[in-house]
Amino acid sequence: MNDVVPVARAMKWLVGDRLALVLHIGDGPLAYELADQGHDVTIVGDDVTTIRHRHIAYVRSQGDYLPFRSRSFDAVVAPELNDEVAALAEYARVLVDDGLLSTMARRYDDSIPWMRKLRTITGDRSGSIAPVDTFTASGLFHPPESQEFNAWQELDFPTLMRFAESTKHPTVPGSALSAVHDLWREYGEQTGSLRLRHETQCLRARVDKSQLAAEPEPPDTVLIDFH
Repeated sequence: MNDVVPVARAMKWLVGDRLALVLHIGDGPLAYELADQGHDVTIVGDDVTTIRHRHIAYVRSQGDYLPFRSRSFDAVVAPELNDEVAALAEYARVLVDDGLLSTMARRYDDSIPWMRKLRTITGDRSGSIAPVDTFTASGLFHPPESQEFNAWQELDFPTLMRFAESTKHPTVPGSALSAVHDLWREYGEQTGSLRLRHETQCLRARVDKSQLAAEPEPPDTVLIDFH
């Protein structure tokens, strides 16, 4: 069983029914899933250091102000959404009228023995969904909607390695992933795959532009380009 359909449903729900212009806050795995679904994705953050996907635009930016013109994006996806009013106001500013601010968190089934062992290698990076009040703290968004998607996924060895890398805690060195080879030999080599169960919790809220103050000009954009 493959999780393509649940993932596609979750991505569609986060950003709307059509292909969208998406701003992803921070360089994280969700941005790459959205790009692979065909969305036009821009990653922005102070953790942007390199180009890892040829169809994604990368912008390095620090502070509360986003270096984009107002009404530039159909959706803003913030995996680690907080209730700082300045940040919420910037998300509202760069969204089109009726645009979506979205967040999500995934939980993986740690009752599976190989998953527990993987967590000892990669560390615990399980996310928690933002409180509903976070969206309404600024008065710039309508009450949020929520949705949950559950799926089983088959992992071959290359997919397992990508999963381990994308969910590795930042404090765990990359060299630690060499232990995933031993995990695969113990649990997956005979059958050729491992089964992973995960729950995806999603929240989204539509912007209320009527409550937004005058929209200032953004600072300069620093686009990462090594060509």
